[in-house]
Amino acid sequence: MSQSESRLPKRLFYINIYQLSYKPESKCEFFEVYEVGGSYIAYCKVLESYIARSKVRKCEADYEQCPFRKVGLKMYLEQK
Repeated sequence: MSQSESRLPKRLFYINIYQLSYKPESKCEFFEVYEVGGSYIAYCKVLESYIARSKVRKCEADYEQCPFRKVGLKMYLEQK
């Protein structure tokens, strides 16, 4: 999911630690991507937080093992 800067879920401080020069992709249902001034920012809906660029690769490659995703899925199932 790619969204524009105007739709960021919360205020962004210290943009440099989040900025990516490529558009990240993850099959995680809690992973969002926002375009900000020609770069990209990843966001975790479970944590309600931006993902530091040093951690984004884990979301892309190993999302099935992510403990936050597991919590998110459990919360989702409990709401049904």
